[in-house]
Amino acid sequence: MAIEEEIKLTAPAAAVLDAMAQDGELLAKCQGTPIKTRHFLATYYDTPERGLLQNHLAFRMRQEQGGGLRANLKGTGGPMVAGFAQRQEWEELLAAPIQRWDELPAGEMRAHILAAVDAHAALLPLFVTDFQRRVLLLQWEGNRVEMALDQGVIRTEDRVHHLAEVELERLAGDGEAIRVLADGLLQRYGLVYSQRSKFGLGLALLGIEQTI
Repeated sequence: MAIEEEIKLTAPAAAVLDAMAQDGELLAKCQGTPIKTRHFLATYYDTPERGLLQNHLAFRMRQEQGGGLRANLKGTGGPMVAGFAQRQEWEELLAAPIQRWDELPAGEMRAHILAAVDAHAALLPLFVTDFQRRVLLLQWEGNRVEMALDQGVIRTEDRVHHLAEVELERLAGDGEAIRVLADGLLQRYGLVYSQRSKFGLGLALLGIEQTI
């Protein structure tokens, strides 16, 4: 289990992300580390009775580049405040998609899920996230921040949300430094602090209004 600590920002248009990827000040903080680009395709699941959601949990399976799947479980308790979120997170690599919850490998993720839902309950797909991520590793004055520029869509069976957002995840250093960085990006690029995570945006498409 890890604690994810990040700030999410929403961009007014996808072109803003392109401009940020060419920002000389940000690239200087990369200290020669190249921008990495990846494609993420994931499906979020729950039980038909929304057992995980009722227990403030979000579960997804994401296709990994080169094959395999990564299962991810996050705690969803607590709203975002000025784009800032701090959540528990568990991950497991899977050889194939699971059909039942008790097919997850033994460990904390499995234990948390089985404490919330019936082991034999069906996995109900909720929505899909499909986006390209450009990652810049920023380093300055003892601080290390992963900046992700995400462009793509979140979709249900009949609705689509177009995604253009920035995630700043603190890897090391002063927590205030990431806030100063975020404030500067807001002023320069017209970003706004996000009110929902990707999971929260997907729930909104489903008509479930929760700011998580």
